[in-house]
Amino acid sequence: MHPMLRCEAVRWVSDDPIPGWLEVTFTDTDGHLWSVFDKPPIFGSSAELNRDSPFPVAVELDCEILAVDGDVVTISTLKPSGVSTEDGRSEFAVFAWQLIQGVATS
Repeated sequence: MHPMLRCEAVRWVSDDPIPGWLEVTFTDTDGHLWSVFDKPPIFGSSAELNRDSPFPVAVELDCEILAVDGDVVTISTLKPSGVSTEDGRSEFAVFAWQLIQGVATS
């Protein structure tokens, strides 16, 4: 089981492709707000989201831990779901508290 990054679904983008398309955001350790776009089932408990959902909604994104440095964790969103930003970025530094399934920090 992969760790999950805490995120927020902020809007329903489109009904196409089925089952729809969401914009989901999260913030890195530098305070930069990132957006990723994908189908609702990719974002954990968001499978029941639809265009009429009351946004924003807390969701999760599977990720892979690449490195841990104190309370800063470098993650990749490519595994297992293949999610990246529109410009192709998939590695981010986030705080350990942003992950579900705690990360041992040193």
